[in-house]
Order: sequence, then C-alpha cells, then structure tokens
Amino acid sequence: PLAFQLGSSSRSSSGSSGSRNHPLNKKILPNFSKNKQSHQQQHTKQQLSATADAADAGAGGTATIPNEIFNLVKSIIGAGVFSLPAGIAAFGNHPSALLPSCLLIAVMGVISAYTFSLTARVCQKTGASTYAEAWDLSLGTRASWIIAGSSALNCMAMNLAYSMILADTFQALLFGTIGITVSRNAVLGILTSTILLPLCLIKNLSSLAPFSIIGLLGSAYTGLAIAIRFFGGAYSMPGGKFVGDLAVKPAFGAIGAKGALSAKALILVSMLSTAYIAHFNAPKFF
Repeated sequence: PLAFQLGSSSRSSSGSSGSRNHPLNKKILPNFSKNKQSHQQQHTKQQLSATADAADAGAGGTATIPNEIFNLVKSIIGAGVFSLPAGIAAFGNHPSALLPSCLLIAVMGVISAYTFSLTARVCQKTGASTYAEAWDLSLGTRASWIIAGSSALNCMAMNLAYSMILADTFQALLFGTIGITVSRNAVLGILTSTILLPLCLIKNLSSLAPFSIIGLLGSAYTGLAIAIRFFGGAYSMPGGKFVGDLAVKPAFGAIGAKGALSAKALILVSMLSTAYIAHFNAPKFF
C-alpha cells in the first residue's frame, strides 16, 4: 500500500519517470515485487502438492483385502512351519512347554508384523518400489552390501533347507511306492541339478505363481492329515498305528515351561525369526 501511494503521488506530481527515480520507491518497490513473487511460488507449490496428494490417493491398488491376506499367507507359510515342533522339543519335553512356546510365537509374530508395516511405510515415504531401494534411499548406498549379503544368505539357507526336505521326501516316496532304494545323496544331486538349479536361474518367477498356490494347498492338506492322525490316536504311545513307522520316537519328561528360560529356547526363536519372513514383499503391499 505504501508503494502504491508513493507511486500514485509521484505520477500526479512529476510523472512516471519521477516515480521510478523516487528514493523511497527504489527501496520499497523491489522488496514488494520479491515478496509478491515468493508468495506466488509458494502458492504454486501448494497447488502442486495438493495435486500430487490427490493423485496418490486415487492411485491405490486394485487388490482386495482377502487377496492381500491370501498373498501374505502364501509368502509366510512354507515347509518350515512343520519344523517348529522340533524347536519346542529342543528346550522342553513336557506338554506344559507349549505355553511359553505359544507366547513366543505370538510375540515374534507381532514383531514381524510391525517391521513388515515399517518397511512398507519407509517405501511409501521414500517412493521406493523394492526392499533394496528403500534401504539405499534411507541409509545410503555405502551400506547396500549388508542387505544384498543378508538376502543372498537367506536364499542360500532356504535352498539348502528345501533341498534337505525334498531329498528325504523323494527317497521315501521312491522306496514306498515303487520299491526303489536310492541313496539320499543321489536323490539330492538329481533334484538339485535337474529342478532346483534351473529354477534358481529363472529371472522372472511369475510363471511359478500357480505352483505357489499348489504348495499352500499342500501345506494345508498336510496339516489336516496331521491333525486327524493326532486326534485319532495314530501317534499315541505306545500302541499307536503309526508309532512303529516313526524314525524318532517321542520321549516325554519333566522339563516343561521352565525350559523356556534356558538358552535352548533360542533355537525356537531363531526358527520363528525366519518363519514370518515376508518383508521382501512389503513394497508390493503398501
């Protein structure tokens, strides 16, 4: 307002050239122009930000909640679930050991759920689309070898675990169905060279999606069969129907819930830390 009044009074008295050369105008008018330009830039930024927020809000995924739950369960549940009883037996041999075991399973599940959600929020804040990219944008590329090395080590360990499971399974199937006796090392070598190695060399794993569904159904079927045999008494000691076929007979003692205080309980904790792993898929879910 002051600049406007000065300009008006100057134009009325001495013309436009005089108003531009007025000493007060030389100081006030440039500042007024700068403030006006800064205000316009800030207003433009606010409009762009609002537009981007609206675009982000409207660019949500098309997957439904049941689909998300199914995909997450498929990412978590695997053959490692059936090894958890061995983790419980590592520190206890009494039924009361199930109490702290269930508590540990719940606690590790909550921690894994929180870190999964945290990974997704980091991806949302940084705009990352992969787990490794979120690491680079958050902590820098100098430490990217940590995530690359841990991911490679996890994949190697998982391949080794599934190789052991497949070798034991196929060795038993070959002998039980067609009566062929094959050594475990031979089965492991054949499966690794003909099935596992070609699968590891595939760059796009989208073609394996139907087999993932079959694997999830297989895990559900196995769990149902175990439950039927357990409640039917097929595994009961000493005269259960399938007790004689067990390679390792169950042994019960007096170490129950207190066994969770021993260092052997960390075996179950380490198994649970990998049982819930699905964080590499967190960017796809957010």
